[in-house]
Amino acid sequence: MSVSEQFNELFFDKAASAEGRDKLAEYGGSYIRDKLREVSFLRKILPFQPVTKRECQRSVNHDTLVRIRDIEPNSRAMALTFRGRPTARYIRGARYEIPFFTIASEKFEKTEQELLAYEMPITKIIEDNSVKDIQEIEDREGLRHFESAVQAMQEGVNGVSGNRLSGDLKGFNSSNLRAGDVESIRVTKGEGALARTTDDFIVEPIQRNDFIDLFNLLDGSRLRLERMLLTEPDWNDVCRWTVDDFGDKLQSETTVDGYKYGQLIGRKVVRTIKTNILRRGCIYGFAPPDFIGDAYVLNETKFYIDKVMNLMTWASWEDIGIGVGNIAAMCKLELFSGSVTPGFDLAGPAPVTDPGYAAKLPVAEDDLDEVNNRADEGLTFPQVNSF
Repeated sequence: MSVSEQFNELFFDKAASAEGRDKLAEYGGSYIRDKLREVSFLRKILPFQPVTKRECQRSVNHDTLVRIRDIEPNSRAMALTFRGRPTARYIRGARYEIPFFTIASEKFEKTEQELLAYEMPITKIIEDNSVKDIQEIEDREGLRHFESAVQAMQEGVNGVSGNRLSGDLKGFNSSNLRAGDVESIRVTKGEGALARTTDDFIVEPIQRNDFIDLFNLLDGSRLRLERMLLTEPDWNDVCRWTVDDFGDKLQSETTVDGYKYGQLIGRKVVRTIKTNILRRGCIYGFAPPDFIGDAYVLNETKFYIDKVMNLMTWASWEDIGIGVGNIAAMCKLELFSGSVTPGFDLAGPAPVTDPGYAAKLPVAEDDLDEVNNRADEGLTFPQVNSF
């Protein structure tokens, strides 16, 4: 009997008793908790902290817990004469509320008889996949928070809530940016995207100067960009840079090994292959976590397992909270010329997005289970047909 088959038998043998189910749940919970920290790109930008009920508060709006966090008050100094007196400031402690929500895997079911037929450790594979599924939702929700933050900052100068330009909301596309109809305060376009004459969503390769423009969005506002988040395909475009960008030494290295450093132009880099969540052509920059907000796991990740007759059932879930207390602590570089600005032009009213904008936003949750293989359709090779 193979190790995989022994693992499957051990799984349903333990699940047959209450004591065994408790041990499996304890093992599953520990395994999932460790893996979540390893694979989630959100946790590299905004590290999660464990909290308990005692550290949370009851919401006045719903029957769940929330976490209230303080935001540092503003202050300044001033030069005075010997007879001068400083300006008085009454301190007001700003704060914000972080709600919690649940992320759960599917509830998996398998009969004991069918489990015996597998040579692979299918239960362990499902556990691994559950970890990845949960962290995908984590990353998707976190990225939606970040996108909302940068768009809210942009609306402050290009929209109804404080426009210094035309008086109505304009889409942040290359045409409007070249015409001066929109300002770049937390979103900027790449050089290639800005040069396009059509406002579409074709991704142009990233240039060295694009990174500098991204850095300056935060570095020029009393913050400092500490790390970037981008997809592997966008990162691969860095290897297109020439000897003028890299110099002789790095150019020879990238030809053999690619760009293998964890920093670029002095800033840390977080990369992901999840292009269905972070879309190609979207690059985010972040200040240190203390300037962004908070992320919490309430209690710990849970793992449930049960067996009724010959049917085994198991699932995992966690309760998390993500909050952005400083929406100015992040920025975005777009390598496409089109607009993903949410909302409507008051003069229209017409959408301020350009056709095809959905291709640059995270896909819906139901579309995250895309399968690469086509085995269920009978597409494997070599294939033998029987007559």
